[in-house]
Amino acid sequence: MRATGPQRAALAGLFGFAALQCAWNLWQVPALTGYDDPAHAGYALTWALEQRWPHPMEGWSTFHPPLWYWIASRIWRLLDAADAQLLMLALRLPGALAILALAGLCFAACRRVGTSFGSAWVATAVALFLPAAQMAGAMLGNEALAAGFAAAALLPLLALQREPERLGSAAAAGLFAGLALATKYSGAFAALACAVPFLRPGWNARRLRAAAAAGLVASAVAGPIYARNWLLTGTPFPILREHEPTASQEARNVLRPRRVADYLWIDPAALRRPSIYHVAGDASSELRRNPAMTNVFGLALASSWYDAFAHRIPTPYHRDGVWSGQLLVALGLVPTGLALFGLARAARAAFASRLRSETAPLAAIWGLGLAGFVGFTAWAPSLVAVKGSYLLPLLPAGCVFLAQTCDWLRPDLRRLAHGVSTAAALAAALVFWEGLLFEPQPVEKMARTWRVLGAALPGSHIAESVDRLVP
Repeated sequence: MRATGPQRAALAGLFGFAALQCAWNLWQVPALTGYDDPAHAGYALTWALEQRWPHPMEGWSTFHPPLWYWIASRIWRLLDAADAQLLMLALRLPGALAILALAGLCFAACRRVGTSFGSAWVATAVALFLPAAQMAGAMLGNEALAAGFAAAALLPLLALQREPERLGSAAAAGLFAGLALATKYSGAFAALACAVPFLRPGWNARRLRAAAAAGLVASAVAGPIYARNWLLTGTPFPILREHEPTASQEARNVLRPRRVADYLWIDPAALRRPSIYHVAGDASSELRRNPAMTNVFGLALASSWYDAFAHRIPTPYHRDGVWSGQLLVALGLVPTGLALFGLARAARAAFASRLRSETAPLAAIWGLGLAGFVGFTAWAPSLVAVKGSYLLPLLPAGCVFLAQTCDWLRPDLRRLAHGVSTAAALAAALVFWEGLLFEPQPVEKMARTWRVLGAALPGSHIAESVDRLVP
């Protein structure tokens, strides 16, 4: 059903407000406030200055697939003589545009599966203002771009699920899934889900051609990257967490080894104090760590719906008496719970239909993503391994599940779900509107720390990136 005039105005207003907030944050968020910003910048700067793709194990972030870093290196070469703030804005721009595009694709996917305009609008608002998405859109790094490419694979994947013989949809799904894989390892969630339309019975020559097209396009885009990793490191997924100086920084955030119990419940204490620095009493020291954050899904919620690692909201605000974190996480439990309920319904339908249900590929994305998240966090016991931004490629499918669940509810509960979910999105937009509620994050200490870490990695260009991006 086509949107009415008022509905189009409501959607335009939502994206207009999001674009305004995004533009403000791109300009106002201080440098170096993203996860490992200087390390990502150093990778891009190595490429810009030396015109080479670094070895996966030579830097801090150089194990990541190269697409975002190649784009950032082109931006850096183009604007090398520009003001530091303008350069930072330009380097952040691909991620910011990716989040806006992701939200638009969320809306389109919701409507494609038949959800109402109101539920699709609410899900889109959550996609735009989820704190993990907002933060990724204003950081340097590959997380937002990878999530954007994963979202772009959704529409052709849904078309392919309806008609597995569609050659064009297969090629498009393979292309965007391959681009997501060429940007971040988490692109594998979308790439593997592209197989779902072809796993059900009823093979014929046209379906075989479509499956081959999806696989060949994705392999052509991302295959050389992973083949190079294998040749240089012996594994397609090299990770530097066990190498110095990364290992020492990781060790500062290991409270104890993971336990099975860490995955079996959500610790209410993690939601009452949703930060690794937020502990009872005086939390002024960054050396203090919140023991409740050993609960994996508690920290995953806190880092999805708040700034659990104090990258945007300074550490002094991570204390009792500052209610923004508790408010956002409490409100965020509603859309998160609705999305998980929708996932359960989609998974049940996928099994019952032998993968013929419309949302089976979306359920597969979530299943693969959660399995990968559990496996990765079990391997890496550090608190910083549990970041909500690692789950961003699951956000578009989650928004579809959220919208479907809202439509499934009876009218009074649907209105309540819409209201609370919209309140969660609006509250997150205001909390993360840079400078509105909190002072900007000071960068001087971070700059000093990263210069020291950069000196421990000669040739990484981390220290040079700090000098260039901090006015």
